[in-house]
Amino acid sequence: MKRTELSGGVRERLVRLPVPYEHHYGVLPLPLPEEGIPLEEITAVHSEAQLALGQADEIARSLPDPYQISRILSRREAVSSSAMEGTHSTLDELLIADEDDDQGGQVVRQVRDYALALERFVPSALIAGRQIFQVDLIQNLHRSVLGHDASYRDTPGDFRQEVVWIGGNGHIAYSVYNPPPPAEVPHFLEETLDYMREDGMQMMTQSLITRMALAHAHFEAVHPFRDGNGRVGRLLLPLMMAAEKHVSLYLSPYIELHKQAYYAALKQAQQKLNW
Repeated sequence: MKRTELSGGVRERLVRLPVPYEHHYGVLPLPLPEEGIPLEEITAVHSEAQLALGQADEIARSLPDPYQISRILSRREAVSSSAMEGTHSTLDELLIADEDDDQGGQVVRQVRDYALALERFVPSALIAGRQIFQVDLIQNLHRSVLGHDASYRDTPGDFRQEVVWIGGNGHIAYSVYNPPPPAEVPHFLEETLDYMREDGMQMMTQSLITRMALAHAHFEAVHPFRDGNGRVGRLLLPLMMAAEKHVSLYLSPYIELHKQAYYAALKQAQQKLNW
């Protein structure tokens, strides 16, 4: 991670990482802004997205049996979000596994677990509202999506006890971004959750779409687990919609199609606070 690629505010938040990475620095993420975010060149697109969200709510209310559609969409979401992390299955394989648990191997079960997590937690968010955004939700989401991952070395749901970094092809010296040291994870995750849950100024000055983007970027900057952060972070997006009584839209198929722009946007937010 090059200091020259970080904005001044981010450089001020650098802390030395623990051994054996003591020659490198991690970033203590700044608290999320509560004031309005200047949208500038994306103002028109943001307005279109808000209108589309309202239209989606109208369509959902008119469906005689929304489950049949949401079942397919949640599984498409699971396929795309998992594929971005290198876990590949198909929609057909997931639907077959729905009918017969014995069909499909570990990878199919792992991807299906993501879809089942949506079916479990979206209704809970509709009932609980923003109060659902607690530490135990994050841990339960992680357990849900990593429970069948035999390659995961840690206990699913437990916060990482290791240094991690983003990018770099396996070597921290070439990383794009270094999240905070393991000991700092609980504090900064709580900052993410406070922003998502509490009635701060952001509830009046920022749209739901803006809050989803900022919360997602902050969660990924904290990187509370050794692996699975992308999947858990993307699960939080439909939960934020449900908590505000909107229909849950599953964005991972679109994100997968535009994943380079997605990664670039996260990099801009985390390195330069360019929300």
